[in-house]
Amino acid sequence: MGSKEESVEWPLGKPGGILLTMLFLPTVFAIFVQISGFNFLPSNEWISKAALPALAVGVVSAALPFWLILRSRHETDGVKKGFGLLIAPVAGYFLGKHLVIIAVPMLFAFIAGHLVELSFTVVDAHERGSKKCRSPVQVEGVPMLFDEICWVPENIRRELGPGQRIAVSGRGTSRGVFVESLRRVD
Repeated sequence: MGSKEESVEWPLGKPGGILLTMLFLPTVFAIFVQISGFNFLPSNEWISKAALPALAVGVVSAALPFWLILRSRHETDGVKKGFGLLIAPVAGYFLGKHLVIIAVPMLFAFIAGHLVELSFTVVDAHERGSKKCRSPVQVEGVPMLFDEICWVPENIRRELGPGQRIAVSGRGTSRGVFVESLRRVD
């Protein structure tokens, strides 16, 4: 009358699980940092240099959960497995790509950062924003969720319009910056 426990065999073993956790944890941490209100912008130069590696890591990160779900010996109904086969690769791609594009430059900025100034192009400066990001300035070429600078004073926002250049300064490297201030570049 004991309960029958089903165990799912992890194809990559315990070291593989630890490796995956170490890879995805910085991405989750980077997203948490951004949602918490710390403005971080990866540089456009870094985004263009890292595009191919980010795509490769994203594709591998998308394929891995897909493969794991297919190999799983755990019996689940078709709807759950189908849902997992659709959602897990998308989440894997997002986390893998953002590991390269966001988490790596954020880590460099946090550890080896110094005062830097990077330039960006404004997409929109007159949006109302949300509860967590009031009076934002949206910049071009940066992935969604990381493309806004929050809490920009209204006197600065009034001067900005689409296509204008801004200089963002703060702690960072040439790969990205934690925003402390911004100014319009004439």
